[in-house]
Amino acid sequence: MSKTEFFFIVLCFLIFVFKITSIRLTGFDLFGDEAQYWIWSKNLDYGYYSKPPLLSWIIALICSIFGNSIFVIKMIPVLMYCLSSYVVFLLAKKMFRKKDLAFCIATTFFLMPAVSVSSFIISTDVFLIFFWALSMLQIYNIKENPNIINFSLLGIFVGLAFLSKYAAIYFIICLILLLFIEKDFREIFFRKKIYSLYFILTIILIIMPNIIWNINNDWTTFQHTADNAGLKRIKLNLFGSIEFIVSQIFMIGPIVFLFFVFGFKKYITNDFNTRFLLVFSVPIFIIILIESVVVRANANWAAVSLISFLILFTHTVLKKYKKAIIINNVVNFFFGLGLFVLISTNSTLEPFKRIAGISNFANTLIEENPKYINNLVVTDRMLFSNLSYIFYEERIKMFVTHAPGKKINNHFQITNPLPGNFDSNFIFVGNVDELKYLKNKYSVNFIDKKNISFMNEPIKIYAITF
Repeated sequence: MSKTEFFFIVLCFLIFVFKITSIRLTGFDLFGDEAQYWIWSKNLDYGYYSKPPLLSWIIALICSIFGNSIFVIKMIPVLMYCLSSYVVFLLAKKMFRKKDLAFCIATTFFLMPAVSVSSFIISTDVFLIFFWALSMLQIYNIKENPNIINFSLLGIFVGLAFLSKYAAIYFIICLILLLFIEKDFREIFFRKKIYSLYFILTIILIIMPNIIWNINNDWTTFQHTADNAGLKRIKLNLFGSIEFIVSQIFMIGPIVFLFFVFGFKKYITNDFNTRFLLVFSVPIFIIILIESVVVRANANWAAVSLISFLILFTHTVLKKYKKAIIINNVVNFFFGLGLFVLISTNSTLEPFKRIAGISNFANTLIEENPKYINNLVVTDRMLFSNLSYIFYEERIKMFVTHAPGKKINNHFQITNPLPGNFDSNFIFVGNVDELKYLKNKYSVNFIDKKNISFMNEPIKIYAITF
C-alpha cells in the first residue's frame, strides 16, 4: 500500500467516524421528505404519490430490526455510500485494470461534497446511485462475458434503479446511445437477441407491480413527475442554468473539475472507457441543463451523471496532476468535516433551519392544547410528515385538508384526508379558509401564531369545535 492510499484511507475513515458521531449528537429533526418516506414505510405498497416504493421498503426492513430512531434512519445513507464507493472501486478496476487507480477514484468519490451532503439525507438518490453504479459495472461484465446471467443481472439492477427513482429512465437513454455509437457493443446485443430479451423482460417484471399500482391510481406518480418537471410553466431562466452548472461543479469538487478543464485536451483519450463515461454523463447533464433554462432544476436532478464525471475527471487529472487529487481530497475532507461539525452542534445557519425546532414545536402543541389534540389537522405536507413521525406513538389522529373533487397535490390527501362530514373537535394548523368544504357547522377559535425557523411563514394554530 502506497503512502497516498494510506492517507486516503485515513481521510475516509475519519469522515466516516465524524458522520456517525454527528448523527448521534445532533438535535436536528428529519427533513419533511425523510419523515414522509418513513411514514410510507409503515404502510407498504407498490407505489406512492410522488415516488416509487423501494426506499420505503428498505426503511421498513431496517427499522423493523433496529428501531425507528433518527439515528437509525440517518445511518442508511451513510452506509449505502460506503457500498456505492466500493461499487465505484470495482467499476474503475474493471475499466482501467489498475487497483491503485481504482482505489484513488473510489476514495475521491467517497470524499466528494455531494456524497458528504447526501450522507445526511435519506433520499431516493441514495439507492438510485447505488444501482446505477452496479448497472454500469454490469455493462462491462456483459462486454467481457455476454452470458444470460450478466444480461439478467443488468435487468435486475436497472429495474431496482427504477423502483428507487424514475430518473433511472436516463440509464435506458444512455444505454441506447451507447449501442448507437459503439459497433462492437451493439453487435453483442444483436448477436445475443434472446439474452437481450431477458434483459428487457427482467426490467418489466421488476417494475410491473409499480406500473399496475399507477394504473389503479390514475397514473398519480407519473402525473406528479410531469408536474414537478414544470413543462407547463416554461419561462426562460438563464440565471437558473448558471446556478445549476455551478452547483454541479461544487458537488463534484471544484479542484478536480478545474484541473480536468486545464488538462483534458492533452490527457483525455478517445477509447471505449472515455466514450462510455461521456455517454453516461453528458446526455443527463444536457437534459437537466435545458430543464434549468426553460423551467428550473434542483442540484440533485443530475446526481447520477456525477459518477461518470468523477471517474473521468479523476482518471484524467491523475495522469499529470496527482498532487491535485490529493489537494482535492483534503479540501473535500475538510468540507465534509465542517458540514458534520455544524450538524453535531445544531448550527443555526440558514440551510439547517428547516430541520431545527420541530420536536419542540410538537411538544408545545401537546402541552398547550390537551383538550383538542386527539385530532390534529395540518395543511402543510412537510409539517404533516414531521408531526406524523413525532406523534407516531401518540393517540393522535392526523388529517390534511382536501376538498372532494379537487386535484390531489400530495400523498396524504389520498391516505389522510379530512372528511367533509367530520364532526369531532380538532386542533388546526394552517389557513382556516381550507376548511370551508366541511358540511357540519363549526366554530373557529384562534389560539396562537408562532414564528418558527422551519416554516417560511408564521404558523397559525386554531381550535375547531362543533
